[in-house]
Amino acid sequence: MIIRRLTGLAVAAGLLATTLATPASAAGTTTDLGVSLSYGSSSGDIAVSGGRVFVSAEDRIVVTNAQGDTTGSITGLSGVYGLAAEADGPSLYAAVAGSNQVAEIDTGTLEVKRRIDLPEHPCPTSLALTGARLWVGYGCFDTFQGGFLSLDLAAASPTPAAVGLGLHSAPKVVAAGDTLVLGEVTGVPADLIVYDISGPAPALRGTIDGVTHDQSEVRDLALTSDGARVISAFDTPYRFDTWSTTTLTRVRHYGQSYEAYPTGLAISPGDAYVAGGRDWNTDVTVYDAATGTTVFSEDNPAGRFVTGGLAFSGTTLYALLRGSGDRLHLWRIEDIPQAPRR
Repeated sequence: MIIRRLTGLAVAAGLLATTLATPASAAGTTTDLGVSLSYGSSSGDIAVSGGRVFVSAEDRIVVTNAQGDTTGSITGLSGVYGLAAEADGPSLYAAVAGSNQVAEIDTGTLEVKRRIDLPEHPCPTSLALTGARLWVGYGCFDTFQGGFLSLDLAAASPTPAAVGLGLHSAPKVVAAGDTLVLGEVTGVPADLIVYDISGPAPALRGTIDGVTHDQSEVRDLALTSDGARVISAFDTPYRFDTWSTTTLTRVRHYGQSYEAYPTGLAISPGDAYVAGGRDWNTDVTVYDAATGTTVFSEDNPAGRFVTGGLAFSGTTLYALLRGSGDRLHLWRIEDIPQAPRR
């Protein structure tokens, strides 16, 4: 997720109670999650694991079942931002910026199993998971101390292996295969920085230059499963661009330059579909990854799309929306391959 300032959280009573689900469209249902985000908050990441959906909401993580019904919450978290989990993994990882920690949470019991302290690397914000290694984007807003680090999760007490880059704030981090990509979330212009992570330490491949490509403030990134291509959602230009992570060149784009504010991305299992979220326009569009053809595109009246709030689980896509009073809603869009073409 991108970095914004932490402010207070308005929490509705009875979070553990069943919430009302109302039809959003023929594509699925929308559920009120019972919490509100503060104005300008960049909490609101989403992860799916073990038949559950996890949504970060400032001082807690809201938990739903696969149908989107709220089933509980994980509390005691001070400023929780990015989330990461394997589809069937036993653990959920949460970046807890308020306490400079990464929390490891049991996806079955919802108990916090351990907290990994990062006192020398403040404001952990963005997470990416590759096997037993967790990648963390860190750096408080406007300090120019942003960088990334890795944690060996197999170790009893993981020691951070950090790369300080002097970025304005914590970068967006994505990783897959032998590739790690960082995106600058503040500042104009904004670069993508690509690393090879096949060896014992990350090796810089190169930079996709923000000046050359007129890029400002990355909102979200998504990597194909082999790490060969990264898709970007920058504040500008107003489209989703795909880049080769070896040649560092643009190879295609999804959507048009006149469409507004691309703010979220997700790639389906098997890399068949690319989902893009936008602010102040069509909330969610799904593209055939190979052809760029639109297979689904729809607004949801429950609210505006939350930056970075997209996640696939099989052929189901979950989208996070901010409604009236900044109240969070989870939109469950089913059977993406069978969605009508427009």
